[in-house]
Amino acid sequence: MTDALVLIDPAASTVEVADLGAPQLPVTDLSAHRGDGIFETVLVRIRDSVTVVSRDRHFTRFCASASALGLPDPEPELWSRGLDTVIAEVRAADPSLTEFGVRYALSRGTQNSDGTQSPRGWAFNVPVDEKITRARAHGISAVSLDRGYDAYLGSKAPWLLIGAKTLSYAVNQAAGRYAAEQGADEALFVSHDGVVLEGPTSNLIIRRGDRLLTPNPEAGLLSGTTQRLIFDHAGELGLNAEYADFGLSEVVEADGAWYVSSMRTAVSLNQLDGNPIPRDEELTAELQRLIMAG
Repeated sequence: MTDALVLIDPAASTVEVADLGAPQLPVTDLSAHRGDGIFETVLVRIRDSVTVVSRDRHFTRFCASASALGLPDPEPELWSRGLDTVIAEVRAADPSLTEFGVRYALSRGTQNSDGTQSPRGWAFNVPVDEKITRARAHGISAVSLDRGYDAYLGSKAPWLLIGAKTLSYAVNQAAGRYAAEQGADEALFVSHDGVVLEGPTSNLIIRRGDRLLTPNPEAGLLSGTTQRLIFDHAGELGLNAEYADFGLSEVVEADGAWYVSSMRTAVSLNQLDGNPIPRDEELTAELQRLIMAG
């Protein structure tokens, strides 16, 4: 898969194609040593036409994250142009490609001598790798991990940025490595007081009868674009969609459970902490089709 990169200058409103293999950021950029920035990853599907799954939902969340961090408001036309340029570059290099991701990010940039910052942005393509393909087909296992704070802490401590999609992903990465060391595919974060939250890079949905349930974002998790797409169309599947607080036992006792995210789409959670969870293959396929349709 050919790599594509564009550099996005919010101040100049420019999009420039660049070399992903060449140095682009100064070491003083605040994203590099502070994780001070935001990002989104979208799934691009190519059939008769190009579909950017949940394009508007992702950009709306991107803007909300920028607001939470006090970054400049992302300009829709500029970022749309950056995304479309990456897609065009990838398609030109490999017309046979039918699916890939694009990650776009906004950094606070460098700190200037007068105390101001110079934000910078970029976007590049990412592959749908074998791990994702395998998870879609066969499902995953997970271990529960204490997130380290009580549910709904974010409403009392907004500076924790619990609902923002920031570049500070060291904890998320560490959780994934720890889960792998325990022999699991994924981690599932649980609040210190026992409320199920999310995976490190995904949302959780469970089914109980004709109800789809997902944790309330206000409990201390990132509001999911893929989860919202599913909830927006749940009625088409004959299901009701609800936000709710629930614990680990409710996940294990559910009629089905899924990790959902832009690149995964929907993957069945087959096992949690060694406990089997029923696998609903028909609904899994329906969810995947729904998501991929955008």
